[in-house]
Amino acid sequence: MNHFNLSDMRDWTIIKSQIYQEILQRLEQNIQEAQIAYVQAKESRDSDTKSSAGDKYETGREMMQREMDKCSALMDQNKHSLQIIQHVPIHRTYESVEKGALIITDKGMYYMLVGLGKISLDQKDYFAISPESPIGSLFWGKKVGEYILLRDQKIQIQGIY
Repeated sequence: MNHFNLSDMRDWTIIKSQIYQEILQRLEQNIQEAQIAYVQAKESRDSDTKSSAGDKYETGREMMQREMDKCSALMDQNKHSLQIIQHVPIHRTYESVEKGALIITDKGMYYMLVGLGKISLDQKDYFAISPESPIGSLFWGKKVGEYILLRDQKIQIQGIY
């Protein structure tokens, strides 16, 4: 696991801004991909011709409808995440961990916003986590110097930005 020297890091506001932009791009890309998949599933469902094997036709239409429903739910989830992040100030600093905080620990760096996983910037990894996630709920409300226990591993908070 990487250990980070806080004095060697660039301005945290710039880093937070870059992570935020990456999250924004990923959410928008997820929405576009779900929209394309939805349209393709709808076209496939609507173009499927009724065959003599009626059950096969109905099964195919049902599968395409399920795919459309899945894509629709994915679009809604990502649109909701976009709405959430638009109300979080990225230039604010934090006394304790809450939504919008960049958390620097002895084991890694986490951005508390939405759960999108690993984001790599300048050969460093940051993890976009949501407050509702298991690790996010452990970090929530913690302050510098405090630690969490995750899978028998102690993770100490070194900075919150």
